[in-house]
Amino acid sequence: MLAAAGLIAAMLALPGSALAQNSKQEYPIPRTPAEDLTAIERIFVPPKPPPLTAFPEVREKWKDTPAFLRDSRVSFEARSYFRDYVSSSPASSTMEQAWASGGSVSAETGKLFDLVTLGAVLYTSFPVIAPPQYGNTGLLLPDQQGFAVFGQLYGQAHLFDDHRITVGRYLYNTPFLGPHDNRMAPQTFSGYTVSGTLGGDGTSGGGPSFRYGGGFIDAIKPRDAITFQSMASAAGVPASNAGVGVLGGLLTWGPARIGAINYYSQDLLNIFYAEGKYGHDFGGGFTALAAAQFAAQSSTGQSQMNGGTAFATSEFGAKVDLGYDTGILTLGYSVTNPGLGILTPWSASPFYTSALIQNFQRAGEQAVMVGLSHSLIGLGLPAAVSTHFYNGWTSAAAAGPPLVESEWDIHVDWRPDHDRLQGLWFRVQYGRFTIWQGGTVTNGEELRVVLNYKLSLY
Repeated sequence: MLAAAGLIAAMLALPGSALAQNSKQEYPIPRTPAEDLTAIERIFVPPKPPPLTAFPEVREKWKDTPAFLRDSRVSFEARSYFRDYVSSSPASSTMEQAWASGGSVSAETGKLFDLVTLGAVLYTSFPVIAPPQYGNTGLLLPDQQGFAVFGQLYGQAHLFDDHRITVGRYLYNTPFLGPHDNRMAPQTFSGYTVSGTLGGDGTSGGGPSFRYGGGFIDAIKPRDAITFQSMASAAGVPASNAGVGVLGGLLTWGPARIGAINYYSQDLLNIFYAEGKYGHDFGGGFTALAAAQFAAQSSTGQSQMNGGTAFATSEFGAKVDLGYDTGILTLGYSVTNPGLGILTPWSASPFYTSALIQNFQRAGEQAVMVGLSHSLIGLGLPAAVSTHFYNGWTSAAAAGPPLVESEWDIHVDWRPDHDRLQGLWFRVQYGRFTIWQGGTVTNGEELRVVLNYKLSLY
C-alpha cells in the first residue's frame, strides 16, 4: 500500500473476482439524495456523450452536409488506474496489483435515411506497472498483458424519437446485466434489444413516464478480456451456449419510481428483480428518499448451474437517504435466503449493502450499512467525500460455519466543472474488511486511484 502513495502524483501528470463490486462504484458520489440513482433507474438508459467538445467549429462547417455526417460524433475517454488488493488468513494470502493506462475511442454516425445509425467503441488498456505474479486485477488481461478490443460494434434503428432497436455489440445498464465499469473497460454484450420511452416527462405536472426494454443477449465480453463468450460460460457452464432473454420497465411519476425486470436463460437461471423508490423535498435544504428492492433467483430446465442441483434463492433490501444541503446520511439493510447466496454472473451487485470489496449477500446473511457523504462544492471545492460501514452475519448451513464480516470504505472524488476540465474525474477509494468464520480471521484491504478524462472531439 505504501508504494501506491508515490504513484498518485505521477498519475496526475498523465494525459488522459470473486469479490463484490457494487454498481454504485461506477458513478460519482451524489451531492443530494435525488442524485443517488438506484439500479432500476439506470435501466436501458443510453450512454451520455461527454460534456465537452474540442472542435465545435466542425459541426458548423458540416451543417449543410447529409445527417449521416453532420450529426456524427467522435469522442474519447482517457483513463489511468492503479489498484492494489491484499488479503491474508492463517492458511493463505492474496495480492493483486497493477497500474494501467488507456481508455476508449467512440464513434457514432448520424442517421442514414433518417432511420439508422452505426457506432463503434474501441477499449484499450496498457500496463504501466504490472508485476506478473500479482495478476487478475481486472485492469489488464489475467496475465497482466495489455489489450485493445472493439467492445461495441452496433447498429440502431430509431423508431420515432424515443424508441430504438439495437443490434450487435453494445453496452447495457440493467440491475443484473450491466457494464460493471469499475476497471479499465466495461463489460459489453452481443445481442438485440428494443427500448424506448412512453408517456410524459415523468414529472407530476407532465404525467407519468414509462421506460421499457427487452431483447435477447447471447454473449458477453468481460472487463479483462478481448473475446466474447457465451452468457452460459460467464455463469460457469462453458458447455452451454444458452443466451439470456430480458424484459423490463420503469414507471416514473414525480418523486416516485417503480420498476421490474426479468432475465431468463434456458437450463441455467431465471432472475426477477423489482425496486421502488420515493423521494421528498421538505424545504430548507432537507430532503429524503426511501427505496426497497427484491430479487428472486431460481434454476431453469435441466439446472446446469449449482452442480446440476435445482435451486431457488432471494434477497430483500431497503435503504433511506436523509439529506441536508449537500450532505447525506444513508442507512441500509438486506437479508438473503438461507438456501443460497445471490448470483451475479453478468453484472455488479445492485444491492444497497454491497461494498467496495465484499458482497454481504451470502446464504442467510443479514447486513446493515451506515454511510455519510458530503459535497464540498459549498466550500468552493469541486470535490466530495464519503465513508461507509458495513456489517453482515449468517449462521446458514449453506454459508459454512457461522460467519461475521465487516468493512469500512472511504471515497474521495474531485470533479471540476469549469472550462476544459469538465470531463475530468479523479477518484481515490480505499476499503478494509475483516471476516470471522470457524475460528479463523481473514483481513484484507484495497486501494484504487483512478483518473478519467472524457472529451467529445466534435
